[in-house]
This record gives sequence, C-alpha cells and structure tokens, in this order.
Amino acid sequence: MLPSLVLSSVVQLLVFAGIPFLAYVVTRRRARGFFAYIGLFAPRRRALLAAGAVAAAFTVVMLLLFRTGPLHDLAVAPNTVPGRLRALGPSGTTWAALFVYALVQTSLTEEILFRGFLAKRLIARFGFAVGNGVQALLFGLMHLLLFAGPGATAFRAGLAMIVVLMTGAVGWLFGHVNERVGNGSIIPSWLAHGATNVAAYGVLAFT
Repeated sequence: MLPSLVLSSVVQLLVFAGIPFLAYVVTRRRARGFFAYIGLFAPRRRALLAAGAVAAAFTVVMLLLFRTGPLHDLAVAPNTVPGRLRALGPSGTTWAALFVYALVQTSLTEEILFRGFLAKRLIARFGFAVGNGVQALLFGLMHLLLFAGPGATAFRAGLAMIVVLMTGAVGWLFGHVNERVGNGSIIPSWLAHGATNVAAYGVLAFT
C-alpha cells in the first residue's frame, strides 16, 4: 500500500507541478526561475507565524465541526483519506501513509497549483482581491470531489455549501498570508496545510 501511495503521490506532484511548468516554459521560453515563479523559496518568518495561527485555528474549527454528524460521515467515507486510513487500522505503515498523504499528495500538490500558480497569475492580472478570491473559490469547489467516487456520501446542497465555504475561506487566508504577509513564498501555506491535514487525518482516522 505504501509503495503504491508514494508512486501515486509522485505522479500527482508531477502533474500538478507540470501544469505551471509548461505555462512557464511557454511564456518565458526558459526553465530557469521556475521555483520563484511558483513561490518555492524561503519565506519571511512572520509569514510562517501567521500561517501557523491559521492552521491552528482551522484545525480546531474543523475538528469540532467534523467530530459528529453529517460532516463527520462525509469526512470518513470510504472514498476519503481518513476513510482509507481507518479501514487499514493504526500501524507504523498507516502512519507513514498518513504523512505522505498529508504532506505531499494533498498539501504540496494543491499549494503548488492553487497558491503557487493560479493565485499568482490571477493576482497579477486582476489584482489581489479578485485574484485571491477566484483561486479560493476554485479551491473550495475542488472539495466537492468528496461527494464523488465509490463509497462517497450522497450529495446534499447544504453540506456541499459548508464544505465549499469552509475550504474556500482557508484557501483565501493561505493566499493572503503568502502574498500580503509574506514575500510570495508558498512554503508557509504548504506547512500550514500539511500540519492541518496531519492533525485532521490522524484524529478522524484513529479516534
């Protein structure tokens, strides 16, 4: 299970990074400078602190909302990461899988695509308010995939709206921290996103 997960994480990372890389090469006609283009460089310390505060607050809110009721059922459905981990049961291999899921397959790939590529390009073209808002909305809408696939929870409009608004709000805050508090690095949002996922996956899967 773990080797296949690592492979799928690498493939997803290549795909999610490949989209901005192709755009960069086509528009700039060179490969050098790509990491700066997507924000993979050292951040300011204050951005790390701000991202940590966002991660801590969101983790608490999310765990309170997802502990019981329909949101909990949605979060631990068989098609979700916590659902897959719960089916395997706690073990060293499962915890290793959790960290791969949380730090690479979800947080790193999503931060490269949404905050590293989409947010930066949209902000450059339309300004911060519109650009950051659009990427946050797209990030929220992406989480409607929780309702797709085998074992998914049946779609409910109210539940879907909560998911989109909650994840979209966090996407907006991550974009704000990176671009307005920090120096454009996506590392603060990646670390915060990853830490939130580790905590949420662990609690939802094993408690």
